[in-house]
Amino acid sequence: MFIEEVSLVFLIMLRNFTQKFIVCNILPKRYAGHSKWQNIRHIKGAKDAEKNVLFTKLSRQIKVAVQEGGSVDPTKNLKLSQVVQQCKRFNMPSATLQSVLKSCQNDKINAKFYMIEIKGPGSSIILCELFTTNFHGFKQLLSTILKKHQSKYSDGGAIHLFMEKGIIEAEHPELSLKTKDEQLELATEHAIESNAEEVITADEIFQFLCSKQQFPETQNLLEQLGYKIVYASVEYLPLKMAELGPTDMQIFEKLVKKIEEMPDVLRVFYNVSRS
Repeated sequence: MFIEEVSLVFLIMLRNFTQKFIVCNILPKRYAGHSKWQNIRHIKGAKDAEKNVLFTKLSRQIKVAVQEGGSVDPTKNLKLSQVVQQCKRFNMPSATLQSVLKSCQNDKINAKFYMIEIKGPGSSIILCELFTTNFHGFKQLLSTILKKHQSKYSDGGAIHLFMEKGIIEAEHPELSLKTKDEQLELATEHAIESNAEEVITADEIFQFLCSKQQFPETQNLLEQLGYKIVYASVEYLPLKMAELGPTDMQIFEKLVKKIEEMPDVLRVFYNVSRS
């Protein structure tokens, strides 16, 4: 009888210990999972926000293209066709794209395209493309930002420190299987065939540089050579890079971020290399 009672007590103690052991091992995992989900949700939220900003910028570029080209039909408006292709590469939903095109067709576009030249901290130069209905109001708002970041509007001529070039980034499954030297040799041959001026290879991505005039044709020729284009745009590239000290660089970074966050801004170009 005594032995049975001892055994019963032992079993109860063992059960309680086991439950505590299980709880101690499960709860941290549950909380760890919760923390992981929070991190994933935070990262996803940040990426969604970036995507929304990108789609907003692309939508404005569509409106600029329609205004300049005079047509909402990509087959009749070359610039619009290029922007539409870019939208598809960035996986803009078809419904969103069609909605923007429809709004361009139904509404009169009162906004206009502008380019602003800025003398930034140190020897930095910033070009700012914008699409706005209130240019005067935008300049007033930007003036306040520039004063706080030791910057001012350029007197003119800053744009001549840049060259306007087509940039095409593409993948090629067959070339990626070859050695680095073979990749560069074949990509160079393809650059010549597609009227590109230069090609750079990095991490299985081939970046082709071409003139603004050759931009559409170069894309078509590269696709015929088996390339899958992942990015294509006409951009302003600096003729010479500026070197900034730590203080000026910190101010420059904050300034560019402020400008890029302004709703009417389409794109920002500069002569500073950012890490």
